[in-house]
Amino acid sequence: MGECTNSAEQLRAIEMAPVLTRAASAGERVLGVLSVGGLLAGLAASAAADLPVVPGIVVLLLALALVLGWRWFHLGAPGRRPHTKAEDRIAFLGPVSLAIPAPGLLWNNPAALPGSLVAAAVPAAVLAGYLGSRWRR
Repeated sequence: MGECTNSAEQLRAIEMAPVLTRAASAGERVLGVLSVGGLLAGLAASAAADLPVVPGIVVLLLALALVLGWRWFHLGAPGRRPHTKAEDRIAFLGPVSLAIPAPGLLWNNPAALPGSLVAAAVPAAVLAGYLGSRWRR
């Protein structure tokens, strides 16, 4: 009833199964590091600057697109293992953590550079944690 009774057929079926352990390429890792650095620098500089509300919204939307873009990339990448529960939780924290630097961007309330760096470091660390968990073997 559809079961392979012959051991040779079973071995062939195992060999034909997709491999879900494809490692991240060097280019993907470089883009990931640049994304984390760009997220940190962009959010910190924008939160420290005296931006009007509309550019602040644009900065937050770009940061959200960056964070969600990595998740969507990993969900659709062929040959990758499925997400673990921990990775799903970290990926959920990415957009949520953008609320930390948001007040300085949305309410035209610039902070000092050290405070902006601390606020921007949280979403950058969450993104780095997500990428690191996806790239582990």
